[in-house]
Amino acid sequence: MYDISLVLITARDDYTIIGLPETHILEPCIDSLKAQTYKNFELIVVDSLHEHRPHLFRGKPFGELPFPVKHVPVHPNHRFWLDHRRFNASGAMNTGFLHAEGELIVKMDDCCQFGSDLLERMWEEYQIGYFPMVMHTRYRGGKQAYFDEEYREKGYEVKATEADHHQPQVEKDQVLKVLSEVYPDGSPIRDSRWHRVETAGGRLIAKQTQFYGYSGFSLDAVLKVNGFDELLDGDSPQMDVDFGVRLWMAGYQKMFLLDKCMWVIEHEHQPVSSKVVDLPCENIKCNHAVMLNSMNRNHWRAHSYELTDEEIEEIIAETLRPPCSPNPGMYQDDCKGPLFKLWKEHKPIFSLREERLDI
Repeated sequence: MYDISLVLITARDDYTIIGLPETHILEPCIDSLKAQTYKNFELIVVDSLHEHRPHLFRGKPFGELPFPVKHVPVHPNHRFWLDHRRFNASGAMNTGFLHAEGELIVKMDDCCQFGSDLLERMWEEYQIGYFPMVMHTRYRGGKQAYFDEEYREKGYEVKATEADHHQPQVEKDQVLKVLSEVYPDGSPIRDSRWHRVETAGGRLIAKQTQFYGYSGFSLDAVLKVNGFDELLDGDSPQMDVDFGVRLWMAGYQKMFLLDKCMWVIEHEHQPVSSKVVDLPCENIKCNHAVMLNSMNRNHWRAHSYELTDEEIEEIIAETLRPPCSPNPGMYQDDCKGPLFKLWKEHKPIFSLREERLDI
């Protein structure tokens, strides 16, 4: 048994960090975990590319590690959309939960880099009753990224729209508008919550919709809400915010802690691999609409009921109007095509607690 289980999901090719072509996507993460002052943890890497690199942790590039690693493929029960070459992040996270032995779960991403005392700080905060959340600052080419002319043209958020969407120029203009509201010209690219934390004196209890990115929470809480909602899969946004909202509804209010001393470096990177996801990927439905449905009906436990026809119609209606649809054609076939039909017919009903008994 470990105190902490780090769950890292990846669907990215090995060398896709922007500006650091010789650096493996997990190298900064692995190096920083080697340096942690807190040692009682395990790393679980849920790899959508596992079949292409089953021996990733044998020999190069990482060699022998001073902490245990579980390198696993996405579990067969949780890869429905991956098998349809779509985004499958919630299913990957739920796979990680099946393997976790730690009391505190820390959700992390590839291409990240921890300070040496981060896990120690997170464990201390968890011990006094908090779910510690971690902000990020963006590095590009091995150094801090700033909102300047180069970033407006080549930055990660901007370039990601070109890979993930079918209206790249419209999306790019919208993203730049949002980014310009978040970042003053020339300011560092970093977590949008950072300003709120600094304004609050460096420490605050976050709202339920501010739960995203690198975050810590108990395994007990995961099993209570039954993991990340796989109704969001097929598309990529909103999975971590939805998880925080459902934790909040399940009784974990006033526990989401943000502190300016807890942050990570996130190295900007290329999109997920074309080996597993077909890009560009038109969205099937609006995940915000799915989350609203859970909020409005107090459905905090995922995968324990089937959506009714009324709920599906409400999700469609929400998807096809602003703010979900600021432009015509935002969603594939306006929720009338084969992918939406597949989403309606797929009913992910399961218990992670029971599935863990079989691992």
